[in-house]
Amino acid sequence: MLNYHELTINEPRGSPAKRKQFIVICCVMGFVLGNTLINAGAFNSVRISEGKFAGGEFVHKSLERDYVAFVGLARTVGSDAGVTEADQDGVIYSVLLDVDSSAGVPGGSERFMTGVLNGGEATTKELLALNDNMNPIGPDAFVGDYNKGDKFGANISYETGSLPSVDAGVCQFVYTGGFMSALIYQYKVFPALIKYAKEKTPEGSPLVIATTCTTRDKICTHYIPLQKADEFYLAGRAPTKEYAESLGTDSSGIDIAAAFKGVARVLGFGGKKSSSKDKEEL
Repeated sequence: MLNYHELTINEPRGSPAKRKQFIVICCVMGFVLGNTLINAGAFNSVRISEGKFAGGEFVHKSLERDYVAFVGLARTVGSDAGVTEADQDGVIYSVLLDVDSSAGVPGGSERFMTGVLNGGEATTKELLALNDNMNPIGPDAFVGDYNKGDKFGANISYETGSLPSVDAGVCQFVYTGGFMSALIYQYKVFPALIKYAKEKTPEGSPLVIATTCTTRDKICTHYIPLQKADEFYLAGRAPTKEYAESLGTDSSGIDIAAAFKGVARVLGFGGKKSSSKDKEEL
């Protein structure tokens, strides 16, 4: 939209007009980015209180990918269940299984389940019936194979399971329905919830987060169970530590946090100075 080279193509290098255009463009883009971050809650505090996660029958799709993808999968599940994004609060949930970064799950390989909680027998039958019209997906399928047209995850089969009713840490945080919200959740809200749970539960307890959102109120409610977290790993899924060990260090996913740190280091914003070993590797 703002192509600096096109705007200054007829100006000599280093001219006052060129410098002014550069400053204006940077200011506009900085304003847009700042406004996006403010609207997404980047500077908001994270407040957590004790509450209850209702639990119940959970008809869901599951995926292994960076957690920013849960927003798109929630749209698909809502569309299948006839629930608009404005009405998903308390109906469509995403359960994030590998939120404990200390376990070492590679970026892009985190597991999550997104589905309808306590939608009733009719909704369960309706969603499971969609499995009959899906293209079969093998274990080596590409990400695009999961989609049907522009419908993200449409070819992922629905499963059923039962989530426990538990005491939980509860946090409500602003939601814009986009990529920026998902990023802020992953790197601001979820770490705060994890810290809270670690202070409230025995050392080594599993950590999972259940999230439900609404675009009407622009709010997501996040729950981190303080008990029975192991029962959220439905269908015999391995706990996070075992899952991380099974993956080893090989991953085809992109670790967004590591990428941001790398960019910051290149630009000189924090981070350790490169050692002689690092230079040799470069």
